[in-house]
Amino acid sequence: MRHATLPAVCASLVLLFGACSNGKATEAECTRFAAHFEALMTGGVNAAEVGKTTQLAKDMAKDLQARCLSEGTSAEVRCALAAESMEALQRCGDAK
Repeated sequence: MRHATLPAVCASLVLLFGACSNGKATEAECTRFAAHFEALMTGGVNAAEVGKTTQLAKDMAKDLQARCLSEGTSAEVRCALAAESMEALQRCGDAK
């Protein structure tokens, strides 16, 4: 079930860091964001999917951290860190 919404979440995360604005995100913020993303993505995954989902989350988090550093803002990262679900994280990108 979690994988069914993954493309939509990924598209929204691209939008989340799609435009530059004032208040560029720091390296520390982006590191926290990447770790939070991994935790959200792997939380609640059933035992049969945990290995595949964990690896996918780690791979995506690396890319997201790099994009965060180059294009993210502090406000975007604060929104992402406050998200308690992948759906809430997706809404951070929907506001653009």
